[in-house]
Amino acid sequence: MRMLAARIEAFWAAQTGRGIGVLLALLVLATVLPGFSTMPPVDRDEARFAQASRQMLASGDFIDIRFQDGPRYKKPVGIYWLQSAAVALTGKAEGAAIWRYRLPSLLAAVIAVLAAARAAAVFGGARAGLAAGTILAGALILGFEARLATTDAALLATIVLAQAVLARLYRDALTAEFDPQRLAPRGFGALALFWGALAASVLIKGPIGLLVSGGTVALLALWHRRVAWLGALRPLWGGLALAALVVPWYLAISVKAGTEFWAEALGRDLLGKVAAAQESHGAPPGTYLAAMWLTFFPGSILLALSLPALWRARRSAWLTFALAWLLPFWLVLELSPTKLPHYVLPLYPALALALALVWPAVVAAGLRWWQWALAAIIGAIAPGLLLVLGGVAQAQFGAVPLVPMTAGLAVIGLGGWLAVVALRARLSGAALIGFWLMGAALGAGSLGLLAQVGALWPAPAIVSLAVGEECPAPTLHVAGFAEPSLVFLSPGPVRHTDAAEAAAALAQPDACIRAVLPLAEAEAALAAAGVFARHLGSVQGLNLGNGQPVSLGVYGR
Repeated sequence: MRMLAARIEAFWAAQTGRGIGVLLALLVLATVLPGFSTMPPVDRDEARFAQASRQMLASGDFIDIRFQDGPRYKKPVGIYWLQSAAVALTGKAEGAAIWRYRLPSLLAAVIAVLAAARAAAVFGGARAGLAAGTILAGALILGFEARLATTDAALLATIVLAQAVLARLYRDALTAEFDPQRLAPRGFGALALFWGALAASVLIKGPIGLLVSGGTVALLALWHRRVAWLGALRPLWGGLALAALVVPWYLAISVKAGTEFWAEALGRDLLGKVAAAQESHGAPPGTYLAAMWLTFFPGSILLALSLPALWRARRSAWLTFALAWLLPFWLVLELSPTKLPHYVLPLYPALALALALVWPAVVAAGLRWWQWALAAIIGAIAPGLLLVLGGVAQAQFGAVPLVPMTAGLAVIGLGGWLAVVALRARLSGAALIGFWLMGAALGAGSLGLLAQVGALWPAPAIVSLAVGEECPAPTLHVAGFAEPSLVFLSPGPVRHTDAAEAAAALAQPDACIRAVLPLAEAEAALAAAGVFARHLGSVQGLNLGNGQPVSLGVYGR
């Protein structure tokens, strides 16, 4: 293993320029592609986003956002445009598999890692950029979000692109001692990237990108008590350009939907989450700090090992920039009552930047006993999580998918062994690859295990029972399972109703109708409707959307 670590270190040290970009892109793909196309649609957000994008593409209406017969106004239109484009460019739109809707998230993860590398390279050169990109590529939460057809990976890419431009400006401002006369003007490309990325973030998830970049700028200006250097961003013309890109769709949806869009997106979704916990996602302040040791894994191991070095570097310009990126929005999220793990994802590149700048010194100095102890404790998260998931699967569903679990444990062990050997030999690049391997294996193993527990995915089972040669696109009348994954997977219409009405639907002359009923209510509902039904099969499992068990029967005429 020591020889392998030395060869990895030599390969790492030889990377320059375009080679660094290619290597980082390959690391992201190796992290995300396992399970990317095999994991079923996840309730609830992913399935809703994908179904709304499917309906947008089918209708040709790229202004309004619809889910089934109702509006879907929780988020702006950007992600639906991206998903519609991905599906249109990759083949026939009708019946497109969920992985095609996930492609924007995969591409966004690659862009985010490359942009994070660029931001770190501004302060520490190409090697620091490679380290920052590797740390972010292995982060557990990025691996999860890059596999989902939701907004978060795309939002991350836009924010990190804007922050990379800010990093370059801040470094140049320091060199010029914040004198606007000595500060070289930003080129058109940098300005277009900064304001364009912010405009894209507003179209994807409203003001989040503006809050992150705005908080960074505000804290840097307060710290240095200088604001004139920010004029290099051309805020007047940039703001007008941002408005020109963003306002047309917001005006169009306001004309089409009236105040309904603003009431839902701004009132209930954004401000509602700030005012009170929504959808049972409440948690106290400090939750994100506690969760970071898992969601940022394996970067959390590096953070624990690097805390003394970060303290010694507390007056460094790059650490000031990283903290200005990290702290303002992190405090907002900690104080907000609604908490979800992915909300802090746009801030993890700041941690990756800071760690990349101190990591070579941490490794070169050698680890003390307490650092080894911390690394072992945090490193145990990976095999521990897989074993817990396997135990839960065994206890609740009676089966453990052994292949993904054992493969995940084996690769985690291999990555940990490589990291330990590299740290002992003081090979910083090889150690990072070992840690990345642990994170990638944890994500792939966890999702591979979950994807193979059939009881967690009722919708595919329902569709497989309902669809047949004589009825390839049945109309489903469903009681007891109102999740969007069934809407996305069903080749025919889905009508959500109660047990009595679902049973009565079987009395209609159309033979291509299926009723999905809770087994506890099925016999009484069918008897009350006076219909003779054919029991096509039963589905037992767990509804991931609400965490409740489901026991359903599928019936035909």
